[in-house]
Amino acid sequence: MITSADEYKRWFDAPQSNERVRKLREPASQETWVDIIQRFPECRAEVAWSRHTPVVVLKILRWDADERTRWRVRTNARWIDEHPDDALPWEDDPSVPIQFRLSDQERQLLQFGLTEWSGPAKCTHEFAVAMGFRDVEDLFIQGNRIGEAIVAGEPLSRTDWTKALLSTEVVFMSNVIGSGWDWETTTGLSDESTLQMIRALQRKIVTGGVIGHVFGTRVGPAGWSEPVHRR
Repeated sequence: MITSADEYKRWFDAPQSNERVRKLREPASQETWVDIIQRFPECRAEVAWSRHTPVVVLKILRWDADERTRWRVRTNARWIDEHPDDALPWEDDPSVPIQFRLSDQERQLLQFGLTEWSGPAKCTHEFAVAMGFRDVEDLFIQGNRIGEAIVAGEPLSRTDWTKALLSTEVVFMSNVIGSGWDWETTTGLSDESTLQMIRALQRKIVTGGVIGHVFGTRVGPAGWSEPVHRR
């Protein structure tokens, strides 16, 4: 059992391991849960994930500024049992502006992931469309807009957040159409630190309900795939 907010934070900051996962899933008193979310906002999404978190604490987290935290509340079995009409967050309107609790370094990385396409990367029309843009020119224009908004700490639609994450994943890793070997030179970020941040962003940024609905592909009536754009 977790006996204090400080104990929980120590395990939260510990390296990934089975023991860490197990400890963060242990029960705690309501007072301890409240102390955790008040003192350590970065732990709120993890608290919202626990099956031991009291509904009264989940009610506080339901209106947190961070979309990932709210999402986890709405997929928590305890919350759904009492608020079944609040389930299915992936069916929310993906054009509504939302915010995520990210570090400055993570925000800068996403901006690089969007602007690198106008640098050493070699995007094609098809890949631009697959990443949610109308064409390569739209990738450049919208990429600059989204990247600047992210660094400025402005809320964006779930669609734009998904474009930013997907663009970053592809441009960093691919040497065929992305930055590839040039990434460290053009961004100043090492491959190791970039990969660690991308893994963190994959856990933090909610993309559910975008791919295959707002953009991406879907199976058409004849069995073929067609691009989907809804604005």
